[in-house]
Amino acid sequence: MDVGEGKIVDGESVELNDQQRRARRMRSIAIGLCLFALVAVFYTATIVKFGPRLMDRPIISLDTK
Repeated sequence: MDVGEGKIVDGESVELNDQQRRARRMRSIAIGLCLFALVAVFYTATIVKFGPRLMDRPIISLDTK
């Protein structure tokens, strides 16, 4: 059975040292920043795609065919 960091095996837990905690925190921050950047890119691309006509379009089409 493979023992990962932070997992409890046979009633014992693995303790992380300061360097491991710091590395984990830096990874978490990096993942968060990448996620934020991806959301910003999608938001910007959506605004650019719709352009200024976004607010000029009718919400409900009254045209019946």
